[in-house]
Amino acid sequence: MRWVFYSLVVVNLVYLGWQLAMTAWAPAPPVTTERAAGPVVQGPPLRLLSESPQPPRRPERPPSAPAGNPGLCPVVGPWAGEGDAERARIQLAAAGLEGRIRPVTVQKDHLNWVYLPAYPSRDRALEVLSELQARGVDSFIVKTGEDANAISLGYFSSADSAEGLRVRMRGAGYPAFVRETSRPVTEYWLYLPPQAAGAAALEDFLIGNPGVGQDRSACKGPQ
Repeated sequence: MRWVFYSLVVVNLVYLGWQLAMTAWAPAPPVTTERAAGPVVQGPPLRLLSESPQPPRRPERPPSAPAGNPGLCPVVGPWAGEGDAERARIQLAAAGLEGRIRPVTVQKDHLNWVYLPAYPSRDRALEVLSELQARGVDSFIVKTGEDANAISLGYFSSADSAEGLRVRMRGAGYPAFVRETSRPVTEYWLYLPPQAAGAAALEDFLIGNPGVGQDRSACKGPQ
C-alpha cells in the first residue's frame, strides 16, 4: 500500500508544478489607462451661414429731402396794377388761401430798332433828318437819353425787315445800324403756399379769371 501513497504524492507534485507553470506563462491582463474626464460642454450644433436664421431687416426709408429745400409754390398772375393783384389776394384769402403780392420786373416789347448813331450836335441831326424826309424816309430825332441826337428810322418786330431797311440805308450812304430793344415792365404776381396747389378754390378762381395764368416758383420762407 505504500506505493499507492507515493504515487498520489507524485501526482499531486506534478499537478502543482503544472499549475505553477501555467500561471507563470499566462498573459498579463491589459492595463487600461483612464483619463480624467472633465465636464463635457454641450454646444449648439454647427450650421452653415446660409442655414442660420437671419435677423429681420428694417424697411428702407425713402431718402428725405435735403434740409432747407423750400419746394415749389403756385404763383398766379400777372396783373399790370397792384390794385388788381390786391383784389385777387383778398378773394383767395376769403377762400382760405393766403398769399403775398410781389412785383416782378420783366423786359417786354422786344423790337429791332433801325437808327443812325447820335450826331455831334442837334443842328447836324436836323440837317440829316431833313434829307431823309425829303427822300420819303419816316424818321425822327431822339431827344433825350444816351441816344440823344440819334435818328430813329423805325422799330420792327421782324429781324428780317429791320435788316432789309439797314441794307437800303447803307446803300444810300447812311450808316444805319440795328439794335434789339425792350422796355422794362413791372408785373404783379400772387405767391401762394404749397398747399394751394390743386386746391378747388384756386381752380375756381382761375376759371373765373381767364386772363390770369398759373406758374410755380421756389417758395421763399413762410407764406
